[in-house]
Amino acid sequence: MDPRRKHVIEGLKQSGLVFGGILLMGLFAWFFLWTLETRFDWRNGSNIVDILRVLGRLAVVFAVSMLSGPVPTLVIRFDITDKQVLILSCSLIIAYWVCLGLIAGSLRWNADKKQGVSLAKRIRWTIEITALVLAAIFFFFDPITRPESVSGRHLSPSGVNNAVINNLRQMDAAKNQFALEKKVSPDYVPTEAELAPYLLHGTNFFNIVGGWPVRYVLNPINKPPYAILDKDWRIRRRGWYEGFTITNGTIYRLP
Repeated sequence: MDPRRKHVIEGLKQSGLVFGGILLMGLFAWFFLWTLETRFDWRNGSNIVDILRVLGRLAVVFAVSMLSGPVPTLVIRFDITDKQVLILSCSLIIAYWVCLGLIAGSLRWNADKKQGVSLAKRIRWTIEITALVLAAIFFFFDPITRPESVSGRHLSPSGVNNAVINNLRQMDAAKNQFALEKKVSPDYVPTEAELAPYLLHGTNFFNIVGGWPVRYVLNPINKPPYAILDKDWRIRRRGWYEGFTITNGTIYRLP
């Protein structure tokens, strides 16, 4: 058999063995964690149970990171649904491990046995180290380890609502402080320039919140401000949620 072909076949074989070993470790860790969660009350658990639970979660995350490598991080850059992400990721993870085996076997095709270390073991070590390095590099960008991230703004639909409401609270507080100091009538409508000194970022406050298609209506002193979208706001997915659209005319009011 051609030496290169022999090494490539051995690389694919060892890649499958490493993949299967990590998968079994992850399944065992998940079953172990599930057993702890169902048989012990985490609120009244002992220190040993808490430590075992943490170790189980770390093992599951480690296995998932090793198996998936850079695949989820790359797939979520496209504006697709969670179901499409899951199907595409499963397909590409297999291709990812096939590539690891092919590359590791090709790099070793002209290497001889050294110090009694077999070809299979050297290829397996190459695959394991490469997978570990890639998992470590992409770990902090992995949507599985950061499920709260959506879009470049890191906001979910509820996060958008909370952010706008928070801005309205700051405006309402600025209006009240302005009214106390300037002693204006309750029906007086302040301007953005008049409220700027009472806001954290001054005149830039309205520019910051203006980064979204949101128009803030200040209203008179005796009425709370509100916000309204002037156009549809499409949030492209950049995390473990589907993208979403906030429609034109959506109104946000203080609770």
